[in-house]
Amino acid sequence: MKINLPTPPEPIQTKKRFKEELEKGSRLMQANIKQGSWIASPLWTQYGWGNILKSYGFSWQHFMEAVRDNYYSFIQWINGTRSWDETIKDLTAIIERRIKGGI
Repeated sequence: MKINLPTPPEPIQTKKRFKEELEKGSRLMQANIKQGSWIASPLWTQYGWGNILKSYGFSWQHFMEAVRDNYYSFIQWINGTRSWDETIKDLTAIIERRIKGGI
């Protein structure tokens, strides 16, 4: 199953801020990244993922779980070892697997 979710522009300033804070050893920033609302909210509302995913029965709560499960990929993106497109594709793959599996 392939769901067409638009890839938003890379949030370069957010990435820079996260990287700086992580390099300082900020546990609060690490928790913020893992919690995921920094990316989940704009994807769900601003970029229309919410309307698309709701049509598949995928709720906000399911979406937040998928975002949290993509934490490692977001960390790789922040550290520069993964591209933004790859990171979003990872998230999309998690969502598609869950929908295919009946959520």
